[in-house]
Amino acid sequence: MKLQELLKRLIWQENELYNLHKLGETFATFERPELVDAFRMMAEEELRHRKTLEGMLSTGTLERTAVIDYLDSLSIEPMLTDSRAEPRTLEELVLEALVREKHSYELYTRLSSILSGSLGQIFRMMAGEELKHAYRLRLIYEGLGTG
Repeated sequence: MKLQELLKRLIWQENELYNLHKLGETFATFERPELVDAFRMMAEEELRHRKTLEGMLSTGTLERTAVIDYLDSLSIEPMLTDSRAEPRTLEELVLEALVREKHSYELYTRLSSILSGSLGQIFRMMAGEELKHAYRLRLIYEGLGTG
């Protein structure tokens, strides 16, 4: 896998998460209005992640960094092999998003350990946000059974 392919796949995955959270916002509007803000906030953060990655792709930010030496091992990360989700219910959506958030957290944590300086910090921040999303989704999932 080449660096541009890695970034394009990360961008695709962030877009998938954005779409899942926007769909969650729609489901919640009709089924669980108290969850609308949580889905909206997660979608906004995924959009910011996507734009950050798009900036890295367009400026070549990761070229000539340590990531180049890890491309083969990074290419087998679960986040990069996830396919398009098509949830039919709010519960399916939350479960799918939870798995993807976990995959994102793991990969961004790995990238943050490979990179140094501000690039490492950017991926640490994104990993932290993905972990918060996973926690929120877990709470949402647990609450769906009682709603």
